[in-house]
Amino acid sequence: MSISLVVLRLELADEYDCPDDFEFCALDFKIKKKMSSAGTPKNEEISQSSSAESSPRSTEEETKTNKSEAFNPKDIKLNQGQRELGELSIETLKRESEATNNDGDKEDTEDRVTKADETSQWMGRIGFFSGNPTVETVKGILHIYKSNEMTSLTKGISRSQTICMLAVPAKLACIDLLQFVAPSEEFIQHIKIIRDATPNQYMALIKFKNQELADEFYNTYNGHQYNSLEEEVCHLVYVAKVEVLKSSQGASLPCSGLTELPKCPVCLERMDESVEGVLTILCNHSFHGSCLSKWSDTSCPVCRYVQTPEPTSENRCLTCDSTENLWICLICGHVGCGRYAGCHAYRHYEKTQHTYSLELGTQRVWDYTGDNYVHRLIQNKTDGKLVEYGPAQGQLGDEEKLDSLTLEYTYLLTNQLENQRMYFQEKITRVETEAAEQVKEMEERSKKTLEEVQRLEKKLADSEKEKKNLEKKYTQVVSKVGKLVSELKEEKELNQCLRDNQKLWNEKVSQVEKKLEETETKYKTEVSDLQEQVNDLMRHFETQQAIACAPDDTRQELQEGQLLVGESQTQQPKSRRKRR
Repeated sequence: MSISLVVLRLELADEYDCPDDFEFCALDFKIKKKMSSAGTPKNEEISQSSSAESSPRSTEEETKTNKSEAFNPKDIKLNQGQRELGELSIETLKRESEATNNDGDKEDTEDRVTKADETSQWMGRIGFFSGNPTVETVKGILHIYKSNEMTSLTKGISRSQTICMLAVPAKLACIDLLQFVAPSEEFIQHIKIIRDATPNQYMALIKFKNQELADEFYNTYNGHQYNSLEEEVCHLVYVAKVEVLKSSQGASLPCSGLTELPKCPVCLERMDESVEGVLTILCNHSFHGSCLSKWSDTSCPVCRYVQTPEPTSENRCLTCDSTENLWICLICGHVGCGRYAGCHAYRHYEKTQHTYSLELGTQRVWDYTGDNYVHRLIQNKTDGKLVEYGPAQGQLGDEEKLDSLTLEYTYLLTNQLENQRMYFQEKITRVETEAAEQVKEMEERSKKTLEEVQRLEKKLADSEKEKKNLEKKYTQVVSKVGKLVSELKEEKELNQCLRDNQKLWNEKVSQVEKKLEETETKYKTEVSDLQEQVNDLMRHFETQQAIACAPDDTRQELQEGQLLVGESQTQQPKSRRKRR
């Protein structure tokens, strides 16, 4: 017997961290190390041949590799579809001895032996863990992939030491689950219970000490009922790998060599054809065979598509609401009236080219391409057998049969010829109408084109006249510009000469100004000297005149007197008084 290994991938939201001790990879399991942006892995494979302790390291390297690569957001959104990231709770149940060792408590050998004896005494009872379990809540999507390669259940072949218990009913509490697996509790390292948005069920990851113990558990519990009062059975699969990837790292992209398992819309369990038969109906929806057999209606549980349509009072033509001579398209389910009513079923064929149509009531299939019934056998409603269509009356004679066949053939031929004539007449009329409309449209276009050509020709003539005028103006402007250039050149030369003369005259003026300043300073000094001399002469004349006008005594005294110059002006009056 062969089975398929399962790969669990947790698509985690970017803002959440990876759950503790969640990732796992079985020995000798071939995985794709790198994936391209389109979701197809590259041709690089590695074999997980080391121990289970090295799996976290390889997972970290793979995570770093995925982070370094850029994925197309459109591909991620396309593969993710309508699925949204939801809350996931991971509840971890560990053995009592392992929980004690993780806390750092060390026991002696005798204590461990005593504890093992006590555990063997309590075998089959609920003594699996102590204290509260570890519960982690993250946000993401849990993808379940099935390996395309089958693995044999024979001994000596490496599979996995981790088993997943799928679709555990929610009415089975944790205590009940532990009681269910109690006979094997000494072989279990830990149990992780994963709950998502799926109602009334959860899954459990059970990790054993080695593969032999996992094989024994699989052979014992797979397909076994949880209890004798319930119908639910235990579904077990081998888990080859458990990995955690961020949404931005392409976690929703497909993997080469793996197929993601869909959910059954009825029981909400994963569909695996190796476990139970999968049935796909006409509307392309898949279900478990047992789930679909419990569905009492003939319609699809998802889209309500009727697999075997029956004539009811609610059936009407979708175009004219007619209830007579109805035909349903076997391709898309369109309901229309026949050719003898509104001919909407045939018009639907002309638009969509859907060839086959089923007549409601008789269940005869008409082929529009061959313009005939596909078969003349219908299904009997009572026993489901195929019977010949028509009234089952007594046997007719050979001549009557021949006459009836001839009459039927003549009627069918006449009817078909009439239909062909009407069809081709309608087609010719339609073609003529379309041709007349096209001719009319072309005539209008030609008129508009001629008017546009005339307008453009007139505009071209005006443009040519304007061009000639502009050319004349251009020649005149060019001649004027030449004259102005020559005049400008002369003006520049004259300006240069004037500037040179200006420089010379400026130098001469500066020299004259310097000479004038020197002359002015010289004249000013001479004038000041002359003024002093004039002042002295005026004082002399005034003194002589004063002496001449003075009395004789005064003149004699002045002649006989002596002039003494004192040290200060204050002493002069005293000397004068003394002299007097």
